[in-house]
Amino acid sequence: MIGCRGPQPPTGGESKGDTITTNEGPTPPLPTENVVVNVYIENTGSMDGYVWGITEYKGAIRDLLVLLRHHYSPEAINLLFINTAIHEYETAFNLDLESFVAAINTRWRVGDRSTSNLNQMFKMILENTDNNTVSILLSDCIYSIPGLGSTIDLLNNAKSLTKDVFLSKWRKDSVPLATTIVKMNSKFNGKYFPYTGDANWFNILSSEENRRNIPTSGKPSFIISGRPYYMCIIANQDLLDDFNSKIELKSGKIEGYENKYVLSSENPKEIYWSVLTSSFNKGQFNADRNHSTRNQIRGITDVKPARDEQNVTFAVAADFSKIEAQADEDYILDENNYEVTSDNFEVINISKLNPKEVNKSDWNRIKAGNPTHIIELKSKGKKLTNTEVSFVLKKQMPQWVEESNAIDDTKLENLIGKTFGLKYWVEGIAEAYEIIYPNNKNYFECSISIK
Repeated sequence: MIGCRGPQPPTGGESKGDTITTNEGPTPPLPTENVVVNVYIENTGSMDGYVWGITEYKGAIRDLLVLLRHHYSPEAINLLFINTAIHEYETAFNLDLESFVAAINTRWRVGDRSTSNLNQMFKMILENTDNNTVSILLSDCIYSIPGLGSTIDLLNNAKSLTKDVFLSKWRKDSVPLATTIVKMNSKFNGKYFPYTGDANWFNILSSEENRRNIPTSGKPSFIISGRPYYMCIIANQDLLDDFNSKIELKSGKIEGYENKYVLSSENPKEIYWSVLTSSFNKGQFNADRNHSTRNQIRGITDVKPARDEQNVTFAVAADFSKIEAQADEDYILDENNYEVTSDNFEVINISKLNPKEVNKSDWNRIKAGNPTHIIELKSKGKKLTNTEVSFVLKKQMPQWVEESNAIDDTKLENLIGKTFGLKYWVEGIAEAYEIIYPNNKNYFECSISIK
């Protein structure tokens, strides 16, 4: 058994005498009713470099707005600048995309742009997010950590404040929020402010002596290079699922896309899966009729290793299409994201399913389930009867977050493709959700009976 829970098409015609021909086209998308989409564009000084000239950042805003206006009512899409406060720009209904992207610089300098406080921005956004709101933040998402102490201590303190912002929202409104974090990349032509070079850092120092002791490496640096930034999409789970299914944030669809991480509030979805009896296996076994139907096999029996072998290998075909809306393909294919909760087997390979590589008898059984991936398992011991093998695809921080994290931004060579403190604010959100949704730990759970 498995624990997986987790208007008519428009017609057009032309008259040719007494004959009328019709041409049916695809059904246009219906706008999501009563949903407000707020797009918050951080415009503090640290973001200036993304809007100088022609950049992928501007292209991404253009692509995002095109997709949003296609799937949501343009009157309900609001563009806002955010720094120490939220500043209205205009609705997407009145917006000319070409002129907006070309002239964003002329409207850029609004509000107090001298300081950037990520946790304060999260707080303001969450205060304006309810069950009918999709909130989207575009920001470099760099922690500003004014204060004296070790970098790690200051980052951990900032992480705790991020966690508190999301927990406080839950305590106040009980909105079941979920968050999609998207790593983007763009040309950057402007100043970069290391955490020791932030203007507010100077303001909190107690003496002129401390000011004089700021190292040169902590002063702002001018960068002409590619720099990461992020989209954070926050909404209740149903709205975020709808957003993720409609708005394809991936390479080729939005300029500068790199990676995605979805922090969801829901339990694992019901997912089709079946053991394959004649594909990707080593050894012998039969389908257990007590755990099988015409379209799937969820138990095996009479298991024997192949001659001169001590182990058995078999494969499971699964439909991960629902998971693909929440996790990148690299995440799904990474063995490190799987865990065998019984000690008798191990996951040895995950691959995208190719029907040509599946035995015909297996394919005839599973094709109605539309499986997308193959998970191969190998036995570790000799006990191959009266047992079961259980494994899960875990929800955990993807490797790209760790690889994109920097804890020293005073040297430019440490910043290629990286963001100061990234891992810490991502962990802050994730740890808040772990408290709010303690049972939401896996994308997929599977138990296979072996007799």
